[in-house]
Amino acid sequence: MALEDSAEHAGARDLPDSKVPGSVEFDAIYRSEVPSLMRFFRRRLGSHDEADDLAHEALTRFLRASPATQIATPQAYLRRIATNLLRDRAERASTRLSEVSVPLMEGLDHPTEYDQHRELEGRQELAHYTAILRELKPKTLEIFLLSRVDGFTYKEIAVKVGMSVWGVKRQMLKAIAHIDQHRRLR
Repeated sequence: MALEDSAEHAGARDLPDSKVPGSVEFDAIYRSEVPSLMRFFRRRLGSHDEADDLAHEALTRFLRASPATQIATPQAYLRRIATNLLRDRAERASTRLSEVSVPLMEGLDHPTEYDQHRELEGRQELAHYTAILRELKPKTLEIFLLSRVDGFTYKEIAVKVGMSVWGVKRQMLKAIAHIDQHRRLR
């Protein structure tokens, strides 16, 4: 066996012959599904590189699961994996953002010298973020403010606005993505 063959199949020793990378079935799934996965991820992420990484991660997870279970509809299963990857990525991003976020009240108790230039910059930044927030839908804005300004948990917000916790998470992810996208344009 050539060195390339052994390297190619090294991670796939436990897979049945029909699932070994390079087999006809895998090639068919790869050729038919990767372009669709790439479009799916690119539409949601806007980055070709991230879309490529997540498409390959989805296929890797699909291959890990497929020998253990008989999958009736591989395309649907692959789409579910892709959706879960996006959800995991968004939750990690939200967690990272909340870790680096500074509470609004922090630093306000320290007196500083009056600086007109700093005040002007602060007003411009405030106007910029106010404009970004005004672009959000009213429900999304309400949920975002309840979470980030008032400090409510997602569960508390869900009860307050009459939505599921998952619905609140989705609205928060939309708000964070919108703010992040427009923050960079400044």
